[in-house]
Amino acid sequence: MHVRFTGLLTAITLIVPLMAADAPQLPDGPGKATVVKLCNSCHGAQIVLGKPHSEDGWSAIVADMAQRGMEGTEDEMYDVVQYLTKYIRAGQAQPKVNVNKATVKEIMTGLAIAGKDAEAIVHAREKAEFKSIDDLKKAEGVDPAKIEARKALISFQ
Repeated sequence: MHVRFTGLLTAITLIVPLMAADAPQLPDGPGKATVVKLCNSCHGAQIVLGKPHSEDGWSAIVADMAQRGMEGTEDEMYDVVQYLTKYIRAGQAQPKVNVNKATVKEIMTGLAIAGKDAEAIVHAREKAEFKSIDDLKKAEGVDPAKIEARKALISFQ
């Protein structure tokens, strides 16, 4: 099914800062450059790796990102959907985020949470290292529901 976007002239800020040498990289293939172009300002590759969706699922995500401010042509957004549908498949390992060592930006992109939430994690760990999900959920300024929803992405060592 080919999905086209009409009237969406604003751009994504939620899928991929891919340029850090130690960051997981998206697979090479047609459309990767467009994904990097449209998505690089806000998200690391880990936000999409290991999260396969159908073409309709990726279309909905890209449309949502466009409403949040992603700028790109309809053709570029279509290319992003096609790339993600083809190359982000089940079985790819999703990198975990060590909440005791990661930077604010690494926590934001790796867990797909807002900056204020990532900052709360970093601030709380300055008082005591996290040993479990329960420790992290109890940290001041941290939303326990967000942590629970992302617990598969979190490590402590």
